[in-house]
Amino acid sequence: MILKLLRHCLLISVLLAAGTLYAEIVSKRVFQQDSDFKFDENILDLTVQTKKGSPYSEQVVDDDVKRLAAKGVFADVSASVRKLDDGTVEVTFRMLSKPVVSAVRFEGNQKIPDDKLRPELKFSLHTPLNEAQIMATADAIRKMYAAANRDATTVKPVFVKNSNGTMTVIFKIEEELRIRISDVNFEGNTVYSAQALRDAMETRYNPLSVSWLSWIPVEGKPGLYDANAIQRDRLRLRELYYRKGYLDFKIKDIRQKALEKDPEMIDLLITLEEGEPYFVGEIVLTGVSAFPPEKIRECIRQTRDNVFNVQIEEQDLNRIEAVYAPEGYADLDVRVIRKPNYTNHTVDLEYQVSEGPQYTIRDINISGNKWTKPYVILRELPFKPDDKVDRRKLDIAKRRLLGMNYFEDAGGKMSAAPDAASAVEVTAVNADEPGKKDININVNEKRFITGTIGAGWSDTDGLAGMVEIAHNNADVLDPANYFTGGGQKIRLYGLIGTERKDAVFEFTEPWLFGIPLRWDTSVYWREYDYDDWNESRVGFTTSLTKRFFDDFTSAQLGYTFEQVRIYKMSKKLGPIFQKQKGRELIGRIFLNLERDTRDSLTDPRSGYLVSAYGSLTTVGLGATQNYYKVELKGVNYFPFFHNWFVLMTGFKVGMMGGFGKTDFVPLYDRYFLGGGDSIRGFPYRSIGPVDGRKDNYGGEFMWLFTAELSHPIYKDFLRGAFFCDIGDTTKRNFKFEAPNMGIGYGLRIKLPNCPMPIHLDLAYPVVNNQKGVASKLRFHFKLGFAL
Repeated sequence: MILKLLRHCLLISVLLAAGTLYAEIVSKRVFQQDSDFKFDENILDLTVQTKKGSPYSEQVVDDDVKRLAAKGVFADVSASVRKLDDGTVEVTFRMLSKPVVSAVRFEGNQKIPDDKLRPELKFSLHTPLNEAQIMATADAIRKMYAAANRDATTVKPVFVKNSNGTMTVIFKIEEELRIRISDVNFEGNTVYSAQALRDAMETRYNPLSVSWLSWIPVEGKPGLYDANAIQRDRLRLRELYYRKGYLDFKIKDIRQKALEKDPEMIDLLITLEEGEPYFVGEIVLTGVSAFPPEKIRECIRQTRDNVFNVQIEEQDLNRIEAVYAPEGYADLDVRVIRKPNYTNHTVDLEYQVSEGPQYTIRDINISGNKWTKPYVILRELPFKPDDKVDRRKLDIAKRRLLGMNYFEDAGGKMSAAPDAASAVEVTAVNADEPGKKDININVNEKRFITGTIGAGWSDTDGLAGMVEIAHNNADVLDPANYFTGGGQKIRLYGLIGTERKDAVFEFTEPWLFGIPLRWDTSVYWREYDYDDWNESRVGFTTSLTKRFFDDFTSAQLGYTFEQVRIYKMSKKLGPIFQKQKGRELIGRIFLNLERDTRDSLTDPRSGYLVSAYGSLTTVGLGATQNYYKVELKGVNYFPFFHNWFVLMTGFKVGMMGGFGKTDFVPLYDRYFLGGGDSIRGFPYRSIGPVDGRKDNYGGEFMWLFTAELSHPIYKDFLRGAFFCDIGDTTKRNFKFEAPNMGIGYGLRIKLPNCPMPIHLDLAYPVVNNQKGVASKLRFHFKLGFAL
């Protein structure tokens, strides 16, 4: 068998050698260029495979013709073969070059000058025309306009043949004008003022759209004309009129008028036809069988003979759904059919209820959790198998799971990919059993173990370096699963700075003993280098936190024990300070009641936080002295104008006092205001009562009010903020005699992978009643928000 195979291989080799021996040889190859422009033959030689001295192949010659034509610079390419007397062949490639480009012009470009467009040319002058390179140039120019927010700009190349046979390429550009809104006016409005109508619209004048500020890459297109925004504004205005019963309302015309001084700026004139208000006529309720009709009718607040209000109608639908949802009517559909009478301007309303069957939960299926144990997810759910399916509880479950901070979108928190898997999906699907639905929960886990090394500067901590290692989903009792998946949190944190040093170990068990009772404990060493003394703290704190009423309200009860040392006290300070030197112990119990509805703990834009805190430090708990502290705090975030602006207002009031043998609360626990986390415009810890030497020894009563109006500058990464802080701290309670106030403007910078925004504030003390503090402009830097 092997010998036979060898014979076949030998025969094939002989035949191939014989074919080569008798093949015609290319003895001459000619490039005939029938145009004024001649390509370097060395370049052509690299393109073709037909070489002098090689065997002639008709297939290779055909392929060479195709390769030359593919260069895009020849109008025609052909090849001819001539047999010579010696039996060899001569191959001639005939090429007719395209016209040479002798000039390039741009027409219609006003916003981007020629000298910025020319570097985008993908071809060279005085070379043959290449359509592919010219189209690539047109695409590059379009991208330049798109980057300048002129996406609709068109670029069309035109070829003009010159008398000498060369070609001029002209890029005809039709620029998309950056139309800005100068003013919006109305005709036919009597129900609402023009200002009220403008306030409801997205399309309106914005100062950031003026030409000399157009370089700022603000979020969205404020002040620019946008056809899609116009359509949304049509719906907004209709909704506004529907709230007062004007069901015949329509927008007859929207006209644009360019300003003579600036063709990119227009006035809008919107012509309205308001009609007459409609009054509610007959109200009919259909499809109700699961409840007495009277119970559902109680949810309907629209009343006969009153003006129709679409907002009340929406509230009615929500109230009806709230009755059905807890009873498992997961397929419920409620809608209102309006039957207007155009003669007497009444509208009959039919509330149609499609109840569908009742459902209970059969199975809860969890997917996507590679590390997180199922019970960690299940315990956060407000439902269990055999409960009735409540669509509202599905939303609550999703919010709770997202709040665990274990999950993120497939592309990460900053991902904007439309097909990225969601962090958490909670859906109800029909089971193969009547009256049952399965709850499918799909999660996308994030990395639980993180390490951070960084450096920074602030007006409170000075220059500092930081290192942190955290495990956000630990299980200290499960080494087989790499101590992961139990929902516990472990954090080891260290900071070394010019004015502060920290070493902290923290542990959190969110479900102590399997019940929703959070246990937090931390062990720490902290050292502060103040201007006139140093302060160190070594200790631990432990606490239990329980939610009650709902997911937003909690109570925290805890105990703290630490040793405080005050040393390196400046000799220039008076007796009040000198008495505080040395070591003391703190043994303290504390209680904190809190309600927090903010949409984010690190960068809130809506919601509020209110809390009441009280602590008792006493000898009976291991302390050196006896004193108490009580504090009230509140912060509210109010977004408006399509959530562009956020108004934050807040207050904090605190008081403390000694009892027993303690008549002076220790220096290390007194109130000091001033700096980036309290009253901006004043130095850090500079506000408080002073002794005879005008040295601030801190107060036993403190009050603080703050307000901040933030606005977008660049997407979600950069915001600006106007702010005002006012407050004081005094040696006696409830003294409001000499407030201090600072105002200013700052930037809020949100970096990727950094949950808290960086605050850069410039402030000035417009009211200064603090002795020894000069009134001057001050810069403050801090990470996050504190009140």
